Amino acid sequence: MTRLNSSQATRLVFAIGFLVALAFALYTDHVWEDYYITFRSSKNLATGHGLVFNHGDRLHTFTSPLGVLLPAVSYLLTGNTSDTGALWIFRAMCGAALGGALALLFQWARRIGYPLVAAAFLAAFVAFDAKVLDFTINGMETPFMLLFLAYALWAHWTPGPRQGVHLGAAWAGLMWTRPDSFIYIGLVAAGVWLFNDPQRTGMDRRRLLALFVRAGLVTTALYGPWLVWATWYYGTPVPNTIVAKGAQSGGLSAGVRFLENFWKMPWLIWQGKTSAEGAFLPSYYTFPTWPAWTFAVARASATLASVLWLLPRVRAEVRVASLTFFGGAAYLSFVPYFPFPWYFPSTFLFGAVALAGAAGQLWGVRHIATRTMCLAAMAALLCGGLVLTIGTARQVRTQQTLIEDGNRRVIGEWLNANAQPGDTVFMEPLGYIGYFSGLRTYDWPGMSSGEMVRAKLVVGTNWDALVRYLQPTWLVLRPDGIGDLPAFSPDLATANYQFVREFSRFDDVRSVDVPGRALLEFDARFRVYHLKKPTRHDTDGMEIASPFPPSVRQIAGVSVQLVHAPGTVVIDVPANAHVVAGQFGFPPDAIAGDRPTDGATFRIFWTDGSRRVELFSRELQPSSQPAERALQNYRLDLPAARPGKTARLTFETEPGRTSTKDWTCWSRPQFAP
Repeated sequence: MTRLNSSQATRLVFAIGFLVALAFALYTDHVWEDYYITFRSSKNLATGHGLVFNHGDRLHTFTSPLGVLLPAVSYLLTGNTSDTGALWIFRAMCGAALGGALALLFQWARRIGYPLVAAAFLAAFVAFDAKVLDFTINGMETPFMLLFLAYALWAHWTPGPRQGVHLGAAWAGLMWTRPDSFIYIGLVAAGVWLFNDPQRTGMDRRRLLALFVRAGLVTTALYGPWLVWATWYYGTPVPNTIVAKGAQSGGLSAGVRFLENFWKMPWLIWQGKTSAEGAFLPSYYTFPTWPAWTFAVARASATLASVLWLLPRVRAEVRVASLTFFGGAAYLSFVPYFPFPWYFPSTFLFGAVALAGAAGQLWGVRHIATRTMCLAAMAALLCGGLVLTIGTARQVRTQQTLIEDGNRRVIGEWLNANAQPGDTVFMEPLGYIGYFSGLRTYDWPGMSSGEMVRAKLVVGTNWDALVRYLQPTWLVLRPDGIGDLPAFSPDLATANYQFVREFSRFDDVRSVDVPGRALLEFDARFRVYHLKKPTRHDTDGMEIASPFPPSVRQIAGVSVQLVHAPGTVVIDVPANAHVVAGQFGFPPDAIAGDRPTDGATFRIFWTDGSRRVELFSRELQPSSQPAERALQNYRLDLPAARPGKTARLTFETEPGRTSTKDWTCWSRPQFAP
């Protein structure tokens, strides 16, 4: 048999990556939720409506520039006639990107001295990973992330007159793919500088810094135009998706979590308190229906990959990959509010490079027992990965049939057929329902909706308050747990919204035997509600959200606004105001009769559109506390709004255990300089 030369082997690796991705796509036909979030903007761009989710609304509703522009090109290539055609053209692009990433990794590994068995293991381990394959073909930008990460590794270890251009192009490609790529750019560069081997890189640390500066200038030249255009077009280069999700991560508290925990990663991995194991597991592995052995193997792999950088005799590129895995896994564990699975292929890539490099270094010992151990470990990881990939293929094929096409798409199409022009819909799973309904969406946490992001700063993140304030025409909710309307707002379920129908494939899901079935069960049922009575009762410069219409009343000579709890009153703060004062409480009849009120909590919040500050909170129990039956007074100092921001005050009342006779009241606030 003729032995393959280096270029032939590289082309073979590319072909394997492309064909495996194509086979996975043909078998599963899986299309991720988020693809349709992005494709709605892609299609609007291709058809001349601009790069927007809603016509005329310049909101940055996608994260990846490449992830939105390439599907737009794909749709144009169909003559703007076929969603399915555009998806398959984009899949072909993604398959080529994965093949390119694998070819670069294989070629780079061989050139820097990985033995053939280690380089082949690296390419195969990445090529057959469940998440890598799924997120290559399901409409996400993941394969381009892997391609440019591989390009960056190649560029770091390829000295020459154009090294800065290559490295800068790789960095720019990463930023065009996903804006949080600067984390991996910084980690790899820091590792290369920290573990520099001048005999292999051809330069000392000072020259490495100069290389990074040159590469940064190239990155700025290639990525800067997008930032300039996005700032002009949207008013900000920061995607609304980041703003919406970032608010859920806790801001400063997320940074505190990171600083407190990142150094404990190797111990926390074995306690299941990090997401590092997710790099070696299927998507949404937290749904407990995958075999127990997978967690043990994943934790062992993650632990080893996260500590190799601490060992001085390990090869430099292995230490760099290990440090990047460690830093990336720590970031995903302690900063985002949820370990979204499409982030894991990036950390997995570095984990795979670290493990393959360590195995290759041990292989060089040329001891039969050591080589046998290395070969067994690599074979076990490959076989375990294949088992998970086959199980994932079965899972997502079933998911596409029963959940995505069989339920969420059906809900979107039903809304499209039954809604009226101008209707809005509130839901958490935005992709299919948002795309196929064509409605204006109030999604949680607000990726497509500037109104949702602003509402969270005005009334908070409680779904009851958000639905009351936004007053969507339709609600699409999961019927299990706290996510259903009667659970989070009995008043809205009784007074304002009417249950229309349930869309369920739960029995069908329970009848199939696939790994990870719990995830399908979670997404198998949705209930649709329709607005029958308004929840917004704005009047006289006040935004009032309550299940029941408010009224004005005189109490002890003071004119007050009666608002049934739970309720909110929102009012603008005059530009020169530094103090606010007023009255609050219950009307006298709240304690009359056999069933008096059981009290309520009164709160006042201030926001300038970028932060939300609680100024005041007090619980009143007029039935048991005579002193709390009269109107109460407050006088508060107001924070300074940021330049160019308009401040607002939100007056909230929350009922006690029941909402009986909970007509609470607020006087119109009085402002002073």
